[in-house]
Amino acid sequence: MFPQISFRKAGLVSSIVLTTLLSGQTLSAQEQSPEEKKAFDEAVREYILTNPEVIIQSLTRYQEMQALREEEAKQRAVADSKDELHNAPDSPVLGNPDGDVVLVEFFDYRCPYCHKASATIQALIEDDPNLKVVMKEFPILSPESTIAARAALAANKQGKYAEFHFALMDSPQDLSQNRLRALADNLDMDLDQFSADMKSPETGASILRVRQLAQRIGANETPAFVVGTQSVSPGTSFEAFKQIIANIRANKQS
Repeated sequence: MFPQISFRKAGLVSSIVLTTLLSGQTLSAQEQSPEEKKAFDEAVREYILTNPEVIIQSLTRYQEMQALREEEAKQRAVADSKDELHNAPDSPVLGNPDGDVVLVEFFDYRCPYCHKASATIQALIEDDPNLKVVMKEFPILSPESTIAARAALAANKQGKYAEFHFALMDSPQDLSQNRLRALADNLDMDLDQFSADMKSPETGASILRVRQLAQRIGANETPAFVVGTQSVSPGTSFEAFKQIIANIRANKQS
């Protein structure tokens, strides 16, 4: 005979319902007779009709578990990509190139949240002489974003990246080629070399590599931050960044 089933504990029923919904199988499907399976299905159906909130509870829990798995996979991908995140030779570096903690930012010059984050990055660099900041040009919002990214990488070739980058972040409204060239001129760059580096296949390949890296680690928006091997929320404050950095240093010493 089919065993009596107690449905008084909502947690047990949630597990039964979730398993039934997601796997298409009952918990004891291996040895059930048709009569036993029918009795079980009717019991589950009756409980669902009486307690429909169990479905929502189960699906909510499932979504939470999926989100946790995705975050764990993302963190593993970040750890596996550590060298490319921290040491790619074509990624501009701000702060201390030999810093003991590395902060990586993926950004777009058209991104308003990146402009806000720029002030935080500047403050962190000024506050922490042992912080290395790796800039990942990640133009995803407009064609002008790509042109600006190419220009910034060209400025990096002439040792003017920081000045060029923060000038664009401080005044992002005009990303025209005339403005980019004028900015390069104001920074006393070789304009012929600047134009050639903007157009070079090497510059395009650098941007493509960043896009591929972003895809691997699940950085699908801007700004996206990694500190050490930890993905960090786009809205992280100056004080929160400082605490994360301090924790990384403390763990290195322990």
